[in-house]
Amino acid sequence: MAAKAPDYQPAERCRHSTVRVGDYLYMWGGPGYQPDLPKVHNNEKKKSMCSVMEVCHLRTGKWEQKPTTGNPPLGADGYAAAAIGREIFYFGGYCNRYDCCHNNLYSFNVDTFNWKELSPTTSRSHGPRTKRYCDMIAIKVNGEDYLVVIGGAGLLPNSAPKQPGAQYSSEELFSGYHRCNEIHFYKLSTGQSTYSLY
Repeated sequence: MAAKAPDYQPAERCRHSTVRVGDYLYMWGGPGYQPDLPKVHNNEKKKSMCSVMEVCHLRTGKWEQKPTTGNPPLGADGYAAAAIGREIFYFGGYCNRYDCCHNNLYSFNVDTFNWKELSPTTSRSHGPRTKRYCDMIAIKVNGEDYLVVIGGAGLLPNSAPKQPGAQYSSEELFSGYHRCNEIHFYKLSTGQSTYSLY
């Protein structure tokens, strides 16, 4: 009798996020720090590594790797993630190329396994800075869904202006990155990012 193949296990990594939806944990496949993730903005190997989702069934503890469709985010290291319903949202992150962070927002549908870019990385006069190591939570206010992006670390100078009332560290976290406690609210129904709900 042939030996049973070992159960699938994800590769070791750090600086990533795992999000629960229903009875499953979803871990974006390529991202997080991994030694073989290409140190480039984008190429076919990086896209291939980032185009899978690793899923753990909580009732059995078994992992499996599934392919995704659409273009995945480039911010593979230190991104933030939060879920609303059957959608997981991913913000920012470091693309594994020196000094390249993002402020884009993507959604991932756990039924279709398709990626959708909601807000591209851009130099803008408002909205979150390009950064990593921030957090993101989902809230509902007056029946409207919001994503709240909190804090993070980005390079100074940065294209976006400082947020009124926010604090920015004068000491480097590492290699030119400075911490901040910015808070941004992203309203899903309009796609607008603001400093305040009011």
